[in-house]
Amino acid sequence: MVVSGHWEERMKKTLIVLLALMVCASFVFAGGEKEAATSATTPAAESAGTSTAAGNVKSGDVQKDVKYKDTVTIGIANDVNNLDPQGSNTDANMMVFYLTHERLVNIDPDTNKVIPALAKSWTVSADGCVYDFTLCDGVTFTNGTPLTAEDVKYTYDKAKTSSFASQKVADVISTEAIDDTHVRVTLAKANQDWLTLMAHGGMSIMSKAACEADPVNGPRMGSGMFSLEEWVPGSHCSFVRYDGYRDGAAPTRKIILKLYKEASTRLIALQTGEIDVCIDPSTTDLSRIKADANLELIQTPNVVMLYMPMQMEKPGLDNVHVRKALAYCMDKDSIVFAAFDGLATVHNNYINRGQFGLNENIHVYEYNLDKAKEELALSGYKPGDLTFHIMVDKEYKKTAALIFQDACKKIGINIILEEMETAALKGKLNDAALDYELCLYQFTDDLGTDYTLRNQCGSTLQADGTLKKNGSNRPNMKDQKFNEMIDAALVETDSAKREQMYHDIENYLDEVCPLVPICTSYINIGVKKGLVGAIWKPDAKHDFRFIALPE
Repeated sequence: MVVSGHWEERMKKTLIVLLALMVCASFVFAGGEKEAATSATTPAAESAGTSTAAGNVKSGDVQKDVKYKDTVTIGIANDVNNLDPQGSNTDANMMVFYLTHERLVNIDPDTNKVIPALAKSWTVSADGCVYDFTLCDGVTFTNGTPLTAEDVKYTYDKAKTSSFASQKVADVISTEAIDDTHVRVTLAKANQDWLTLMAHGGMSIMSKAACEADPVNGPRMGSGMFSLEEWVPGSHCSFVRYDGYRDGAAPTRKIILKLYKEASTRLIALQTGEIDVCIDPSTTDLSRIKADANLELIQTPNVVMLYMPMQMEKPGLDNVHVRKALAYCMDKDSIVFAAFDGLATVHNNYINRGQFGLNENIHVYEYNLDKAKEELALSGYKPGDLTFHIMVDKEYKKTAALIFQDACKKIGINIILEEMETAALKGKLNDAALDYELCLYQFTDDLGTDYTLRNQCGSTLQADGTLKKNGSNRPNMKDQKFNEMIDAALVETDSAKREQMYHDIENYLDEVCPLVPICTSYINIGVKKGLVGAIWKPDAKHDFRFIALPE
């Protein structure tokens, strides 16, 4: 058999990775669960007849003359662990909040634009600081009590005290209930992404009366199309439709989210009929779904960016030329091939896929060991001087790290891998000591360009004149010029000017090099053939309000 040079090179790199996996005796292992790579697909797979993002379905796909099953069961990969919308932002919990609660506004999955939800209309003052919302008529919570402007005020005021929601309302000075159906929100400054933040599941409107009567269980009740029936942590959550919903009841009476930690077990449950939807099957099992006449494979691009933050205050990493040398050592194409089975897309931007202002012409840190050596020489360090530890928590990240380790070795930088469970890794990243150097991590929120940039690289000026990093700023970047650039872009009302400002911001980050973007993958979902109504979202926080399966 004749193998082309392109594939021969890929095969050689794959063999290097496999060999490294076998002989990596110095690897630190803390018992982390080994999982398959993040769900993914390619244009080739799309042309083969699988469903794509363009096939996102809404309530219009549900037909009145079709009889649907009473219950749809969805196999999920991660447990539902919090039913307070302001208490968690995990994918599984957010899927619950879309069923049980509503927000003032939503994001259209096709256009990515803000659209009405609980608020049927709104106006914005000339200075961009005052929003006047008019609520829809006849809105009730699932216990039948009316939802009023007081509930909106209560929710937004409560969000100020939530570690998960407070940043979304950081610019809110006041929320006023003008009357039962009119709410006024005043911001400290104009914020072009603020409405996008209000569409997040964490800003779901809660019942003031229910929360005050029962602070633990009260937040679980919303005005959505479903109400909670049963929650067994570590097992399942079930929801029943609210027949009094103002726009008509959902097509399916009962929805169950059932936990299967192992991807293989989830797929078997789908094939045997135990569940109707399999979230995130293993990439190695995608062909089995395609081959099954009773199943369909849904594939949609996601906004989960794999990247490598570099803790900028650690010795060596505080040198921009060292950081650039490491960036040139990141062989993104080989990582996509070996760690994702080719089912991902190289990402070179600091802004996430599909976000406003993404610079298509940004300078790229392509895999180039000659340039890496040049940057290392400019740093003042010599080959053999530097050793860094890189933390990983999944098997595919381990594979990516081994490819990176091999490249760094060729320029004289030693990389030591540390594998740990996800909770331990997050704990180390979030610890105030910031005792880490490198990490392979993912940024998953899709809440507007400002949110992405501000969270990943922004910092806040303290009273003593120092800068404190923002919560998800893993590189520990503290740069007042960058802060001023994103602050200016946030309030700019001219769209063309604002877009150019984000291009300039990306170029500035490219020069500072606080992190290395690597790739974005795809979301896979296996479903029973004929299933309609689900909105498969690129942030994996799927919307099942209209899901239905013909009998």
